[in-house]
Formats: sequence, structure tokens, C-alpha cells
Amino acid sequence: MLRFLWAVVALSLALPAAAQRYNVPLAAPPAGFAWQALPDGKAAALLPAGWYYRAEGQKGAPTYCLTQEQIGESGEFQTGLALQVVRKATAHTRHPAAEYAELLMLRTGFGRGQQVLEKAAAVEGPWHKWTVRYRDAPPDADPRIVYQLALANAKTDTLYLLTFESPEKDWAEAWQLGEVMVRELVLDARQ
Repeated sequence: MLRFLWAVVALSLALPAAAQRYNVPLAAPPAGFAWQALPDGKAAALLPAGWYYRAEGQKGAPTYCLTQEQIGESGEFQTGLALQVVRKATAHTRHPAAEYAELLMLRTGFGRGQQVLEKAAAVEGPWHKWTVRYRDAPPDADPRIVYQLALANAKTDTLYLLTFESPEKDWAEAWQLGEVMVRELVLDARQ
């Protein structure tokens, strides 16, 4: 029974990687969410009611944070989603977007105190996708679960690196919102 439950959990965690939407108008948001435009990223994400939004970084490589708690000056948060967008990835990284995304994701979840829980990759037309979900248990902090999604548009040389994280003790509840945020992310694939 436990093995079946883990299979169901793993399947439900793999689904968001294949579910982002491209070049579609924004529909009415689900109850409890509002659309948050990510202007320099040419994207939109669902922001849960009561959560906070913050954009930082430079044009051409902005980072957007949608967090449960307000982000302080340190830029850290406990539960939330961060999306970094890198346009013209080759110029910034010396690697095409898809190649750079793969290099990033090969190392993700293998640091000290980290344990990979799930890993997947897929190619859909110009989109190259990698997901990694891992447990991060540093010796000086409470464990957390991290879901990372790297999307690379080979046609436009654009890289999207999305991270959703939460303390491990809060993961099940936080992922109920996070999964919707990841799945419903809308990107303008023409940019």
C-alpha cells in the first residue's frame, strides 16, 4: 500500500512539468488566486490570496518571487515560488538555453545534506524541460523540500528556472498551492 501511495505522489509531482501553458490568454483565476503579471519575463503566474510579490534583478534576467511571507532585505523566504528568466542565454552563460538548463539540473539536489526524491526530463517541440524534487537538510537549519523546474526554449534561447520550496513539515499543504502555481504558469513562447 505504501509503495502504491508513493507512486501516486511521484506521478502527481511529475505532472506539472508537462503542464505549463504557452501563448494563451489568461482565463479567470481559480478561487483563492489572482494573476500576477511578470512583465519583463513575458509571463504570468498565479498568486495565492494573502501572498506577496516581489520582482528584482535586471532587464534581460529578472527574478520574480511569489511568497507566503513578506521578503525582507536579505531576500530569503520560507515558502514560495521564485522564477528567474534569462533571455539570450548563450550571451549570458556561453551555452544555449537548453544546454545550460541541463547542466544546472544535473547538479541539482546532489549537494551536502540533499537527497533527490524525483527527477524527470522531456522535450516538447522547442521546449526542453527538467524537473528535480529534493529534500534539503542542512546541519544548521530545518529540512525543506525543493521542487525545481528548468524550461528552456531552444527557439528563442530563453531559460526559465522555477523553484518552489517549503519547510518539510509544511510541504504537503504548501504544495497544494505550489502545484497549481507551477502547472498554470503562462509563458509567451514567442519572446
